[in-house]
Amino acid sequence: MPKPSVGLDPVHPLETMAAKSRKPVDLERLLSWVSRYGTIASLVIIVIIFSVLRPSVFATSLNFFNILNQVSILGIIALGLTVALVQGLFDLSVAAVATLGGFMATSWLANGTVGSAVLAVLLVLVMALLIGAINGAIVSYGGISAFIATLASGSIITGAVLGISHSQTVLSGIPDSFLILGQGMFGPIPAPVVFFVVVAVVLYFVLEQTEQGRHMYAIGGNAEASRLSGIPVKRYALLALAISAACAALGGMIVAANLGVGRPQGVGDTYLLDAFAASFIGASTLRPGRFHVFGTVVGVLLIGVINNGLSILGVETFWQYAVRGAILLVAVLGAGFLSARRQ
Repeated sequence: MPKPSVGLDPVHPLETMAAKSRKPVDLERLLSWVSRYGTIASLVIIVIIFSVLRPSVFATSLNFFNILNQVSILGIIALGLTVALVQGLFDLSVAAVATLGGFMATSWLANGTVGSAVLAVLLVLVMALLIGAINGAIVSYGGISAFIATLASGSIITGAVLGISHSQTVLSGIPDSFLILGQGMFGPIPAPVVFFVVVAVVLYFVLEQTEQGRHMYAIGGNAEASRLSGIPVKRYALLALAISAACAALGGMIVAANLGVGRPQGVGDTYLLDAFAASFIGASTLRPGRFHVFGTVVGVLLIGVINNGLSILGVETFWQYAVRGAILLVAVLGAGFLSARRQ
């Protein structure tokens, strides 16, 4: 008879199966945690790294407000873009609309066409809302994709601004009441930061607390099912692109007020790539695969911290562009992967 093994306990088959299944379960939990909190954790880690490397420069309250001031305009544009992306609409006209907003407001005020800074701002916002609504109408009723429609309208707007301005920058005659938009302070807080926070709060309320916001999310999830359930899908494209254009115009006016000049070209182009990157980073935060306001704010802060930290470390500008491009690529891939997992 064979001798029994010494020191070896028999293993029950069910225990073996449980041990084999434990690893995939743990991996699934890890992926779920990373998909929800990975971006926030990355932001915290990057802040810690830069704080350790340059504690006397980066980790100061002055630099903190500097970062917020730097990203506020980007944040306003990205938040408007997020509303469009919630419905699956890619708005490429935001760059041109931002340039248009800053130039028209400063031009009207400098020429005396409009005597009040408040009136100039309101007129520009109304103009932007109309442009966004027209884009939405082309998309909804013309059957053209938002990508193509807004790319075309952005090109038209760029040409129109250059024609109206004769490629001349507005350098003087801009009243101080308008410059407050970009240079004013509310206590220790720069005015652009206040506008950023206000826009974020308003759009968060619209998307998360209203019936219209729930309809937007439903359309982004399944437009055909939303239409069959009675939601006026075509009208919501007008609303989303109008909000996106208005935020872009506001951002452009703040840029003009901050610089004290009205440039007829190139203003919004600076923010286009980063606005999409921030929105897609947001789609990988807390709600995997879904665009939302809080996520976009996290994405904006992440981009701002990275840009600020690299500048403080003396990294060459071309590397900063490369890093932003890499961030956008990773964000898009991450959002697509997480959306596929959610489905």
